[in-house]
Amino acid sequence: INQILVAQALMGRNVVRLKGGDPYVFGRGGEEVETLAKSGIPFEVVPGITSAIGGLAYAGIPVTHRDHASSFHVITGHLKSNAYDGASDLDWPVLGKLKGTIVFLMGVKNLEKICDELVKNGMNPEMPVAVVHRASTPYQRVVTGNLTTIYDIATAAKITAPSLIVVGEVVNKRQKLRFFDEKPLFGKNIIVT
Repeated sequence: INQILVAQALMGRNVVRLKGGDPYVFGRGGEEVETLAKSGIPFEVVPGITSAIGGLAYAGIPVTHRDHASSFHVITGHLKSNAYDGASDLDWPVLGKLKGTIVFLMGVKNLEKICDELVKNGMNPEMPVAVVHRASTPYQRVVTGNLTTIYDIATAAKITAPSLIVVGEVVNKRQKLRFFDEKPLFGKNIIVT
């Protein structure tokens, strides 16, 4: 992708690289822009709203709440195969002790391992967890549980990528704050002939 951006720009074209969410939140936007800068190509970055915030809002889950979480942490869930043998870039002992909201992006395939590591490293097994599938689309589905139950719940519901995993007390706000999937036409297709 980096080379295509450079090649097209050097041909005198205006190139737009459109990304979902924010290009600098696990979107490799920084790497792409570095390549452009190194090649002397002028660029502009338009920030977006990361799914770690926007997707949770559409699920009725605030990323922070004065009664429950004064911080949030966005973690990649797309982990290297050695992420669970002590060689990971993730500091599981620290993650297991965090008091704020933790959002894992691209982690649904590792959901069971993520939950196991958090519990193994000191997080309460009863900590609420939600998995938000295809956030903000007509196909959005949300399942909730806790660190010990969410894997089985998500598996039974056939939750796949793309999905967000959110860990924290803010998950309990969903029933009061959900709006998107409560709309009368949510999930319905309307055809006008």
